[in-house]
Amino acid sequence: MAADVSSPAFAGPLQGVRVLDLSRFMAGPYAGQLLGYLGADVIKVEEPGKGDPMRGLSKYGADGMSAHYLGGNACKKSLTLDLRAKKGREVFLDLVRKSDVVLENMRPGVMSRLGLDYETLRDANSKIILASVTGFGQNGPWKDWAAYDLIAQAVGGCMSLTGWPGEKPVKMGVPIGDLGGGVFAALAISAALFRRAQTGEGEAIDISMMDVQMSFVNYHAHFFWLSGEEPQPEGDAHPNVAPYQAFPTATGPLVVAVYGDPFWPGFCAAIEKPELIDDPRFALNRDRVKNRDALVALIEMQLAMQPRDYWMARLVKEKVPAAPLNSVGEAVSSPQAVAREMAFPVKAQDGETMMLLGNPLKFRSGAVRPVMPPLLGQHTKDLLGELLDMAPSEIEQLRKDGVI
Repeated sequence: MAADVSSPAFAGPLQGVRVLDLSRFMAGPYAGQLLGYLGADVIKVEEPGKGDPMRGLSKYGADGMSAHYLGGNACKKSLTLDLRAKKGREVFLDLVRKSDVVLENMRPGVMSRLGLDYETLRDANSKIILASVTGFGQNGPWKDWAAYDLIAQAVGGCMSLTGWPGEKPVKMGVPIGDLGGGVFAALAISAALFRRAQTGEGEAIDISMMDVQMSFVNYHAHFFWLSGEEPQPEGDAHPNVAPYQAFPTATGPLVVAVYGDPFWPGFCAAIEKPELIDDPRFALNRDRVKNRDALVALIEMQLAMQPRDYWMARLVKEKVPAAPLNSVGEAVSSPQAVAREMAFPVKAQDGETMMLLGNPLKFRSGAVRPVMPPLLGQHTKDLLGELLDMAPSEIEQLRKDGVI
């Protein structure tokens, strides 16, 4: 049974789990957002007065609500705390005693220099799970190299496969180096929480963005090991399947994936070219790959004669894998995105309605609905009072001392 995405209230499977999110930029925050989508109580711990640099990265968005920040910080609370101050570290360790997970993406060694290494966190809470997301991991000759999304895409091999044959490689248009690291971190944290429920033991998790990108290279790595040949960029086509690419139509591009001979007759019927079914140049996939240029020319000529919606209706009727090649605006406005609540209206702090991307993690019971990312320090006073029983006077003194 499909998830009921319209369910009004769904707590999520990680309800009751508290996460202290020290991460900044994209990889770590995206992991924290995914945990929030799973129902965890995620507290974003930020530097007083500055906060996550992503708050001001984009020219769009006021009050620290840049497009970059909005993309990784839904379903969180914000607490400001100076971890370089002795009192700040003490407060943080008090929070660790009340929490389940610490998420960070500082360079290896920084947490130790702050006096917040895993051993120290474990002394405060023997069941704590520390998840570290870095460019190259906690060991190896490159562990101290700085890394952002571009670096991860390049060093892991994925970027060498992106672009068109014979042209220079290009990075993927979405920050897959960052986002991939975040997804794997959230997965590892969920697994560690499951194991802790069985054993009572905490864990230290080491996620390398390079490792994740290498895992995405997938069968290309095995192709290299088996053949000794370097895989090359393929553009939007597939080296072993045809047609499997984008095609222009009268009103915009679409993609088709005739992944195997069973789809070929239906594809020919859909594009109103039944004579191609038994054409010896194209009858079998191996023939279509061999005669790719001639086939692509015929398909391009045919599809250019009608609007995209016309061809999509025919392809869907014939059960041929196909889809419109949407722009971002077309994707978030599509009826499928609306039905799946992937374009979600939320109330901003000023009372205005704005859109956030929806929660992709859906269950039969429902899905946690996105909550507006927090303003810098928005929940500091409430969290210190509720979790640590601090009196208003104590909180005010911390503020005067610059600790929060």
